[in-house]
Amino acid sequence: MDVSSKMGLVNLSQDIEELWNEWQIRSLMLIGVLLQIILTILGERRKYTVGLGDFLWLAYLSADSVAIFSLGILARSVANSTNPNLIPVFWAPILLVHIGGPGTISAYSMHEVDKLLINHLLQLVTRIGVVGYVLFRLRENAFMLVAIPIFISGMIKYGERIWVFKRNKESNNLSQQPSAKRPCIPFEDLFSFTESSSEVRYLHEARLLFNTSKRLFQSLDLVNFDQRITYELVSQKEAEEAFQLTEIELGLKYDRLYSKVATISWHRFIIRSVTFLSSIFALVSFSIMIKSKSVYSKNDRIISYVLLSGVVCLESYSIIGHLFSDWPMIWLSRWEKTFPYLYRSRCFSLLLSFSGKRKRWSRLMGQHNLISSLSKKPVNKLRKKYFPGNLNIHCRVDADKDLKELIFKQVMDKRTRYERLRYERSKNGPDTSDFPVLLKLLEERGCNSLQSKGCFRELGWSVDDTEFSHSLLTWHIATHVCYIDDSRKNGFANHQNCAMSRSLSNYMLYLLVHCPNMLAMELSGTRYTDTRIHLHRLLFIRNTPKEAENDIPMDKLDALSFPKAQVRAFFYELLQSPSTNILKEIGEQEEEKSALLDGCRLAMSLQSLETQDGWSNDKKWEMISELWVEMLMYAASHSGWKEHADALARGGELLTHVCLLMAHLGLSKQCPPARRDQLDDFLETVVYDV
Repeated sequence: MDVSSKMGLVNLSQDIEELWNEWQIRSLMLIGVLLQIILTILGERRKYTVGLGDFLWLAYLSADSVAIFSLGILARSVANSTNPNLIPVFWAPILLVHIGGPGTISAYSMHEVDKLLINHLLQLVTRIGVVGYVLFRLRENAFMLVAIPIFISGMIKYGERIWVFKRNKESNNLSQQPSAKRPCIPFEDLFSFTESSSEVRYLHEARLLFNTSKRLFQSLDLVNFDQRITYELVSQKEAEEAFQLTEIELGLKYDRLYSKVATISWHRFIIRSVTFLSSIFALVSFSIMIKSKSVYSKNDRIISYVLLSGVVCLESYSIIGHLFSDWPMIWLSRWEKTFPYLYRSRCFSLLLSFSGKRKRWSRLMGQHNLISSLSKKPVNKLRKKYFPGNLNIHCRVDADKDLKELIFKQVMDKRTRYERLRYERSKNGPDTSDFPVLLKLLEERGCNSLQSKGCFRELGWSVDDTEFSHSLLTWHIATHVCYIDDSRKNGFANHQNCAMSRSLSNYMLYLLVHCPNMLAMELSGTRYTDTRIHLHRLLFIRNTPKEAENDIPMDKLDALSFPKAQVRAFFYELLQSPSTNILKEIGEQEEEKSALLDGCRLAMSLQSLETQDGWSNDKKWEMISELWVEMLMYAASHSGWKEHADALARGGELLTHVCLLMAHLGLSKQCPPARRDQLDDFLETVVYDV
């Protein structure tokens, strides 16, 4: 290489280095604004949108990292530069605003909520200290008038974030507070909204339920008074109304855990006004001063306008989003007697109407089908390793009105049976405990549905004396095989009970495979994997020459896919009479924990019901749908509340709503039977301090 070429490369590298030094902090500032916009918009949407997890997590981590890295570069540049005024002085406070985060997302997950508060306080002190150092170095800059309001706004926003963590930490220590054994529902609140509009009462009832759920999420027993009130509120509702109440309740819970939105008060109104007016004042001041003092380059002026406008727009978006949340409606409803004209205004009616129609969770159920997944294309190894959560989720279906009615009806039926059993047990004496009765009902996972249809003797083996995951897989396989056979014979696939059975079956398997922690199961994946491998091997052997049967390793066997026609042909042959050869073939290839053989046996038994007197396809699918609801209720009564709180940040789960409904109706281990002397509980509510 000649001398001129070397000199050209040296000059090019110098130009690149100068360009990087010039645009390093500027590009990072713009990236920071973009990340704040993403977090502000998606932070609220993740409450009712699924599939944002990985992207939002990356943006959340990057936002703090970019802001902290930029702050370090600014501090170093100010310390080393001979002319620090080349960098706009108010960029450092803007970074503090970015670190404070938007109002729509203060924490990403429960893991961060549980983080030590002292860590957040130390970070607050050090980052404010760095910004203060930059401002001190540039104290003679004429644009300090722009920097100071932004600095105040940044400290407030960061302080809000710390306050949210402190609030949640105190909520997590509810059991240590003196009022832990007192009712959560203020006595006067029960009658303060009896004459209000239906929309206002609806929000008020949801807030009462939210107050009691604080104890539930801390795994504390409900107080008898609270338990009776929640039962009266929920039991008198229709199914859609009851689920709407839990939706609002969980929306309030999400806001308290993962955002800066909280109960409206005058001091929060003042704080929000200060941050908004500070950002407006900074933007206006910069616009006026830049006309008379063009000390910055054109690029820096444009970037400064973008940064300041971004702060104003994001603050405005946060305020508007807060105003349209449920909290302002609850706050305004307290002023009904003071400002009665407010309730007759068109504006308030529109706000209430909008609030009632808002989505607060995705209203979707994840679907995973073991048999249908055999026909999917093999998954890339890297994707399987690093993105396992999205594998084989075929789709998400709506939790529609019919399904909610079915669930609510069965929950209420279980409560009715509980009352009847309690009454029968009370005949043995007033000191007889009712708690064993409740525990026995909560352990049901299909036996009541089988008994009510007179099938427990023939099919009870599938739900009793076996692990829940095995029972779940057995009924999942049987449900899909019955669907395959019925859709071929008489086109029964679109029947209501059939559709609900399939959606619940696929949803329960989705929870088993992708959210096992919500089902509180150990080694749940082993039984599923063995069943999947078992079915793969059978299909491989039936469609492969004998000399190649043993030539494929286990990992490749699991990655195989089969045409839908081959899969259906296998089960068609199973259901043909006689089918002993297929069952023998399945038994010969039996895996240790596979549920395939039991699932096929159960499917054949279910299909044979049609040959009996009094049985029809409709009755069969009615029984299957009721059994799946029992499975769902069993899972709800055995799941942990921390996992439900985590699920709120992923769009929510139907299982969480069922869990709350059962708890509010007294069907939970956290709902001990009421004492006989109810008068003492009633009098306590009058004197306790709220």
